[in-house]
Amino acid sequence: MKSSFRVAVINDEITQDFGRACEIAAKEFAMDWIELRGMWNKNILKLDAKEIEEARRILEKNKLRVTDIASPLFKVDWKGAPTSKYSPKGDQFNADFTFDQQGEVLERSIELAKAFNTDRVRCFDFWRLDDQGPYRAAINEKLLDAANRAGQKGVLLVLENAAPCNHRT
Repeated sequence: MKSSFRVAVINDEITQDFGRACEIAAKEFAMDWIELRGMWNKNILKLDAKEIEEARRILEKNKLRVTDIASPLFKVDWKGAPTSKYSPKGDQFNADFTFDQQGEVLERSIELAKAFNTDRVRCFDFWRLDDQGPYRAAINEKLLDAANRAGQKGVLLVLENAAPCNHRT
C-alpha cells in the first residue's frame, strides 16, 4: 500500500550536484518526490531557462516529482521593525533577496511551481521578532495577500515553522 503523504528530501541537502541528488533520492532513498531549493550553487529562483530545462530532464530521468518550491519567500527581516537577532549575517542557500524584493520572489516562485509541475510554494513568516505585537497585523496581511495572489494562479503557499522565524512551532 502506498502512502498518501509526499515524503521528500530537499535536494540541496544531499548535494549541489542536482543529477546526483536526484539519483540518490530516487535510487538509494527509493523516493518518488523531491523538494527543490537550490542546485549547481544557485538558489532555485536564480535558475535560467536552460537550467530549468536541464533540471526537468533530470527529474524525468529519475522519475521524481516535485512536492514544492522551497523558496526563501518572507525569510527576511520585517521592514521597519528592529533587526531580528535571528537574522543571518550572510545569505542562506544562495538567497540574498531583500524585503522590497519579496513580490518578485513570490512571482518567480509561482512561475517555478508551474515549470516544475507542482502547486505548492514554501514560505516563511519573517525573522523572529522579540515583540511581534506592533507588527503582527501587518505581517498577517502580507501573508494573506501573498496567499491570495498565489491562489489566484492555482498555487498554495505552505508556511514552514522554523525556529528563527515568527511561527517557530
